[in-house]
Amino acid sequence: MASSPPSSGVLPPSYPLRLREPPLTLRNPRSILPVADLAALLLRAAYDGDVPQLKTLVKRLRKAGKSVDEAMTEIRASWYKGQGPLHMAALSGKTAVCKLLIKDLKLDVDAAVYDGVTPLSLAILGTASAAVTRLLLDHHADPNKAAFDGCTPLHLAATRDAYEIAELLLSRRAYVDPVSECGTPLYIAAKNGSAKMLKLLLRHQADPNRIVCTPLKAISACSLEGMELPTKAHADVNAGTVTPLIAAAYAGSTDCIKCLLKAGADANIPDQNGRVPIEFAATQRWKECVDVLFPVTTPLAKVADWSTTGIIEHSKLMSSKPQDENDGSDFEAQGDAAIGKSDYAHALTLYTMAVEINPDDSSLYAKRSLCSLHAGDKSKALDDANIYKDMQPELSKSRSEQAAALILVKEYDRAVEVLMTGLSLDFERKPTDKALR
Repeated sequence: MASSPPSSGVLPPSYPLRLREPPLTLRNPRSILPVADLAALLLRAAYDGDVPQLKTLVKRLRKAGKSVDEAMTEIRASWYKGQGPLHMAALSGKTAVCKLLIKDLKLDVDAAVYDGVTPLSLAILGTASAAVTRLLLDHHADPNKAAFDGCTPLHLAATRDAYEIAELLLSRRAYVDPVSECGTPLYIAAKNGSAKMLKLLLRHQADPNRIVCTPLKAISACSLEGMELPTKAHADVNAGTVTPLIAAAYAGSTDCIKCLLKAGADANIPDQNGRVPIEFAATQRWKECVDVLFPVTTPLAKVADWSTTGIIEHSKLMSSKPQDENDGSDFEAQGDAAIGKSDYAHALTLYTMAVEINPDDSSLYAKRSLCSLHAGDKSKALDDANIYKDMQPELSKSRSEQAAALILVKEYDRAVEVLMTGLSLDFERKPTDKALR
């Protein structure tokens, strides 16, 4: 049985190839065998590179009145997937057999098996034989013929990191930007972190912004050099709903984040769920990434303590329990407990979480306002106090006017106190059992 081709990076969906060499052997050269068995033995000889055996079998087929192609159609075994002897010889890198089959037997160099794979693709996938690849191209094999999943020989060369073969294909007019289910060759090279392959493809004008998958999306698996090359080639550093910067933040790749920012990446572009890169870094606890992104990220209203530590703490709270199981009371109860310990910064974060879940609870804004006062952020305290005031129509007109006067003279803390006058907040209640679990 043929061994599976060695893996290098991510192989296309239809690989590793499911071709198998036949299990037959020719015990008696003079025995009379059905054409189907002779054809199966021919495949075996091609795979093994056994030129004398191959010639013998071809003679016997001719004596039976069959060409090689006609004999192949008579194979009915379950292992047979339409491969001819040239496919098998190419797969195992047998140059001499390939030469015999092409020159003497005139076999079609572009014949495809059941999933559209040609001998050229198999030469790359099997042993990555540059000699067989060159032989096939010299006899006019199509360097752009794709399998049914869109994979071309250049995709496979990028997958195998077969630089010499990729160079050879491109010199024979292989299209540099074919799109398959796995993206483009440039994307595959970026994902494999192959800087040499990236340079070759970019030198041949590969488009770093090609549709389906952009090379910068391969960030989580690439080297820094692999990231720098596409950015220098003017790749769109803000492409897609999941930007390269989000991918880098999620992967914890600090160097690549710096590279992307230097190339003009916007740290404030969110994904489809409204999350920006710094949130992904915080969720994964990549503190160094958070530190790099912090100066270029616009403060998020939902993060009460806008600091690197506060952002990470916020992400911990968000991931601590499913939001659909929390009506906000748990966070409020924990905030009340933090107030009891004079931990105003933590309470501020907890009340912010509660506000996100239950924005119609006016008391949450009042509590958060008092926490902001203790934390020294009078402006935020006043904002929340005003929200509370707007949600309390029974608040007296005189109290509002008094607060407005204090704001004019920048007495923000006293303005908050006036707005909160008469408000009874219960900070003594204990967190719910649910919150403590």
